[in-house]
Amino acid sequence: MQTLIQDLRYCVRTLRKKPGFTFAAIITLAVGIGLNAALFSVFDAFVLRPLPLKDPDSLVSFEGVNAQGERRRLFSYRDYLDYRDQQTSLSNVVAWNKVRATLGEAPPAQGEAEFAEGYEYLFGQIVSGNYFGTLGAEMSLGRPFQTTDDTQPDDHPVVVLSYGFWQRRFESDPSIVGTTINLQGQPFTVIGVTSREFIGTTPDAPSFWVPLTTRDRLIQAGGWGHKVWLTDRNSEAFTLLGRLKPGVTREQAEAEMQLISSRLAQSYPSTERLTQIRLDRAGTFVTLDEDILPLVIPLLIGFALVLMIACANVANLLLARAAGRQREIGVRLALGASRFRVVRQLVTESLLLSLTGGVAGLLIAVWTLSVLYPVVLSSVPLPEGLAAGFSLNLTPDWRVFGFTLLLAALAGVGAGLAPALQASKPNLTTALKDEGSSFGRHFSQSRLRSGLVVAQITVCMALLIAAGLLVRNLQRVRTIDTGMNTKNVFSVATGLKRTGSNKGNTEAVLRRELADRLRAMPGVVSVAQAHQQPLSGGMGNTLVNLPGQAPDRPLEARFNSVSAEYFETLSIGFTRGRPFSAPEVTANAAVVVISEATASHFWPGSDPLGKQLGIAAMTASSQSDGHDKTVVTYRQYEVIGVARDTRSRWVWEQDETFLYLPLRESGPSAQYLLVRTDGDSATVMGTVRGAAASVDPLLRVSVRRIEETLAFQLAPFRAIAWVSGVLGILALLLASIGLYGVMSFVVTQRTHEIGIRVALGAHPQDVVRMFLFQGLKLTAIGVVVGIAAGALISQLLKAVLIDLSAFDPVTLGGVSVFLTVIALLAILIPAGRATKVNPLVALRYE
Repeated sequence: MQTLIQDLRYCVRTLRKKPGFTFAAIITLAVGIGLNAALFSVFDAFVLRPLPLKDPDSLVSFEGVNAQGERRRLFSYRDYLDYRDQQTSLSNVVAWNKVRATLGEAPPAQGEAEFAEGYEYLFGQIVSGNYFGTLGAEMSLGRPFQTTDDTQPDDHPVVVLSYGFWQRRFESDPSIVGTTINLQGQPFTVIGVTSREFIGTTPDAPSFWVPLTTRDRLIQAGGWGHKVWLTDRNSEAFTLLGRLKPGVTREQAEAEMQLISSRLAQSYPSTERLTQIRLDRAGTFVTLDEDILPLVIPLLIGFALVLMIACANVANLLLARAAGRQREIGVRLALGASRFRVVRQLVTESLLLSLTGGVAGLLIAVWTLSVLYPVVLSSVPLPEGLAAGFSLNLTPDWRVFGFTLLLAALAGVGAGLAPALQASKPNLTTALKDEGSSFGRHFSQSRLRSGLVVAQITVCMALLIAAGLLVRNLQRVRTIDTGMNTKNVFSVATGLKRTGSNKGNTEAVLRRELADRLRAMPGVVSVAQAHQQPLSGGMGNTLVNLPGQAPDRPLEARFNSVSAEYFETLSIGFTRGRPFSAPEVTANAAVVVISEATASHFWPGSDPLGKQLGIAAMTASSQSDGHDKTVVTYRQYEVIGVARDTRSRWVWEQDETFLYLPLRESGPSAQYLLVRTDGDSATVMGTVRGAAASVDPLLRVSVRRIEETLAFQLAPFRAIAWVSGVLGILALLLASIGLYGVMSFVVTQRTHEIGIRVALGAHPQDVVRMFLFQGLKLTAIGVVVGIAAGALISQLLKAVLIDLSAFDPVTLGGVSVFLTVIALLAILIPAGRATKVNPLVALRYE
């Protein structure tokens, strides 16, 4: 211990004598360690930090696998009841799922990624009555749900508010319990407010919770599983969460759930039946699994590589510093110090630097997260209610401190050990004679130094390739061919502020009248109607049946019900046949237009025109032998046209199958008007509200450009491109500084040699060429190896690359040229300085 204290004191004294070196090393390490500490803080908040709930370690989540090997996290209500009632390993099983609703009246219809203007959206959860009791939630006001709240008829709907929403929206009104609020136009009675600490099991803390029995009030007609969720075992609508009983292991509980699953598969056979059940740990926001790891691993590698470049930079600094300390090291060795003692001293110095850099890095991480967290939330196109409820504790805890300490220690050893080993074996004769340039010349030709430079360029190249691919991917997604022309097209969602049995027909009449008025406006090219807006994430699937196919083995296809003008409005081309006509739509004719991919999938190698296709018209539940069964009635349609393939739901996903059905304009099926203008749509969009009011003052409209919905879909791609770009730029900056520093040191150490060359008649360009050859040789090796490393990293990015090869030649070539140019500049500056050496001064330089 005494020796260690002496080493530390000596290190402090020597580092204080070289403030420039000390500052550069600490800042370099602080950047690398700080970035990784910031990433680990986010990782800790999502994956490691226990949820603020009672005994979070005993919570488990359900996951199922069907016969096709597809993993599912959603279960039907009927299956939930069986798992809850038949098991004995869990103290309780909870069913829940997310839901969004407007505070106040219901908006016009919208898709999953669409929000009507002028409405306050809230994000809550539909939960079983045992939800709060199972999670151990405490209430600030009122009471939680009881088991009777999701079993009794939905006559008096109730709601529990979150503390944050109650505080933010109702200004902590103590008399809120017993009052009525409208969600999606439906009245709910407030029965409680949760405690400040309770946020549920997701980082986006809900604004409210409602019982299962109120699901159809918030997810209304045409929505996901409306009405059928109570009886249909194929209507998978809920996530299941359980709590292990004391003394029961997760494996024991999983085995019991598997037995229940097998019994259900025998009693209710179906191709979509979940045949395997897995229980995962649910004590944190996120559990690492095969879905999450492909996204996390590239991020971890990228941040670690930036730290690797920083360590290589500091290692080169330490090598350069060792060149000036050769006499000191030689004297210590000559006086009997062992090589181990010298190495320990030098490594202690690098550890002191790295630990100081770790402290600075932790401060950088805390500051970065505090600044970027609100910036990131505000930059993502999220509704205000969702962003306000996002609750993520990024305050460093013991795990973050421990990780930073470990990272700093590894960085110190990694950066200091190799230079210490090389510096501890000088030639004692030259060292004691203080022939300073000998070690410098040895350093300038050092394989270790060259290897560090090559490693920096390699890592930088790999990160730049990854960043380039993700930036190119973002550009590709922005300009991808969706099969539709959405420029100058906007949608009009309609709704009616009245209730009654004839509301659907009345709304259809008013919608048709509004469409006629829009067609008559100057600048309007065409107006179409559709059940779902394209690129809104709202397209659903329907069951289909081919002639000769067994009825109990139906296929699925994505579909939309559209008017005859839909294809013209969105400029969807045809490869065969024709679109349906307005009279066919009016007559509800049994005709259908299919996509190219559908034709190839259902009728490979043959002409689909004139073929018959059964499309589900109605589903009903029946009982046979005491078991629930779903009966599907199919209507036969004739294929009259084949349209180009499109990306109708998500921009990154091409429709594998797609059907265009004639829209029933006389019923409630139509939800949107799609309007194409011959120029900028802003003028026409500004007149829609007035036109709607002139049709009927109770007709509500929400107007939105279709291209605006892409902003929401592009947000994840922008985020990963931005993060990878920052990492690439930091890597480039560190690698450039490292290369510049090494070449500057080499020039300084070879000043005597340069003077001799100039005195013997060498031209300045010869001197520059000499250093260029040396630097570019290292750069070329680093670029070649970096391309190979980048190819490996790019394989990890395949999951997020859309129609872009992981070996994109434009990216590889562009990054190679860009990095070479930057390296050339880093070499030319010190090389140019070498040409200004005065031969007389240089010959006396030692």
